[in-house]
Amino acid sequence: MRKLVILLSVFVGLVARTLEERKEWISQGIEGVIAHSDPTALVGVKVVSLDQGVTLYERNSRARFVPASSLKLFTAGAALDRLGADYRFETKVMRDGFIEGGILKGNCYLVGSGDPSLKGLDLLELVQGLTIKEIKGDLVLDVSCFEDGPMGPGWMWDEEPDFWCVPMSALNLEHNFVEGIVIQEPEKLVASLFKGLLDRKGILLRGKLRLGQVPEGSICLVRHESEPLGELIKPVLQDSDNLYANCIFKKLGGSWDKGREAVEGFLKKAVGLEPKEMCILDGSGESRYNLVSPEQMISFLEEMRSNHVLRDALPVGGASGTLKKRMAPFGGKVIAKTGCMTGVSSICGYVKTGSGEELAIALFVNGYVKNGREIKVKLEDEICHILVNSDF
Repeated sequence: MRKLVILLSVFVGLVARTLEERKEWISQGIEGVIAHSDPTALVGVKVVSLDQGVTLYERNSRARFVPASSLKLFTAGAALDRLGADYRFETKVMRDGFIEGGILKGNCYLVGSGDPSLKGLDLLELVQGLTIKEIKGDLVLDVSCFEDGPMGPGWMWDEEPDFWCVPMSALNLEHNFVEGIVIQEPEKLVASLFKGLLDRKGILLRGKLRLGQVPEGSICLVRHESEPLGELIKPVLQDSDNLYANCIFKKLGGSWDKGREAVEGFLKKAVGLEPKEMCILDGSGESRYNLVSPEQMISFLEEMRSNHVLRDALPVGGASGTLKKRMAPFGGKVIAKTGCMTGVSSICGYVKTGSGEELAIALFVNGYVKNGREIKVKLEDEICHILVNSDF
């Protein structure tokens, strides 16, 4: 019995010493990378072994950082929890009044739900599904599902318009980006195209085009459904699509504030995070008012470890999404959400070591003046390289 106790004591001592040696090796490696790449930047890191349940390294882990697009992880997690992976956005054509002899004696309503994936062909299918030949009343666009404006709190007013920073609406069309031009009022484009498609089919509109709300008791004539949410979060996480992320965020509540409350409620209930200890103002991470700590992000990643819908939507190093051209030598051992804006970079996700052990990493870099690509390659990628090879 005594020999067994001695053997166990020796084994525990070896394990403890090996773990401490591993932690020291990781610490020296990461600190060296930071010192070499940009010692003046504010860097926050936390790395945990999900298999062993231990923290392997942390630096400024409780400090709050602007996360940039890594915040999309929270949006996706909350949406999957609150709406479900099978949820679909619906765009509907509805009517009041009544139909007699193919003539709608009332108004026709095009009702948006914030679908970020709506395309011109989808509107064509809606019009093709109509069996009326005349509308006596007006064509009314209902965009009331979103209660406030298209721009989020803390977005840069002087940001150059581009595909990645388009305004959002309850009625989006073609990503609100047509022939290289950002569409500032998507619902006007939708109205023009829908009216043109009615004309093309020979459906006469007697009334006018206007904004309004569909009355209670109105009847649905035709509807279009988006792909399920489980597919829509792939552009959010793989390609870091801001329009998709913000439409999903707002769909959770109807406004920026209510979307925030929904995400915060999910994080408190499902992850155990305290909303007052972070700041979440949009779904995409475009706002510079967003603040998250590495420790908070790690708690989220730990909880989401078994969420295969979310994990399967993450970029894979050297293979897909925003990591397609990064970390190729790691052979797909890094799956993570990236984030980047001027002076801000981040990577948060999962790392597999050579032996198959799974780690979670949350890495935020704020306040640098170097080229963002340099920070990603020389700091983020090198730190992930250390972790992939951190087995002893």
